[in-house]
Amino acid sequence: MIKKKSRKGTESANKLFRYLNNVWKFAITKGLCKSNPFNDIEKDMIIIKQKVKHRPKITHIPTLTKLIKDLYSYQGHISTRNALCFVLHTPIRPDNLYSLKWKYIDTKDKKLTIPRTLMKDDNINLPDFTIPLTDEAINILEIQRAFTGHQEYIFTGNTKQPISDNTTNQALKRMGYIEKNDRNMTTHGFRGIFRSLADTLQDEHNCSYDLKELALDHHTKSNVVKAYNHQADYFEQLKPLMQWWSDFVIKLKDAKDE
Repeated sequence: MIKKKSRKGTESANKLFRYLNNVWKFAITKGLCKSNPFNDIEKDMIIIKQKVKHRPKITHIPTLTKLIKDLYSYQGHISTRNALCFVLHTPIRPDNLYSLKWKYIDTKDKKLTIPRTLMKDDNINLPDFTIPLTDEAINILEIQRAFTGHQEYIFTGNTKQPISDNTTNQALKRMGYIEKNDRNMTTHGFRGIFRSLADTLQDEHNCSYDLKELALDHHTKSNVVKAYNHQADYFEQLKPLMQWWSDFVIKLKDAKDE
């Protein structure tokens, strides 16, 4: 079962290995069995490390400008368009985008808070993921609220269930951004666009490496304690970074066609 899981991704396989190992440890502690089979298993022989494959993303400014304009003018389902526009301004992971609930949104304090248990890094020593929302991000949500504000989830389809990775990627494909040499793009790629251009245009915002990483909820052992002890400080420091990025996106959206 673990071998089969590792074909799809080593992270899920490693989590399953740790979970089952803990199950047997619990059983031994309770006297329900006498041995733990995982003690005799060489994990690296079961879970083969896969080569890192970078997500496709668009950082060429003219092409990115067209992508942003296409997203804002997309004529498909309203939830699909708003989800793609929202992730332009708030580069969260696709899984978190699709499972967003209205109760995670605080329009008064302009912030999004996602429970730590739903994040990729579900380390209990980390606080819930909290990121500032710009006026444009909130504006997109308010447009969406007219359609799904009475529901639990923000971005839902015709069946009232949350949209999926297939939904947004199919929309990108219809717009000509899937499997194209110079315009190859997936929903996950918006995070890469943000991170790459935040580095390239460092002089425009002058925010630290740690802030750029925390905006994507990337944690290292060194900044776990920082994020936990200074959550409020980091939230305030993230505001100018997210505002810079949102302004940058809007500037490209409003740029005159050449």
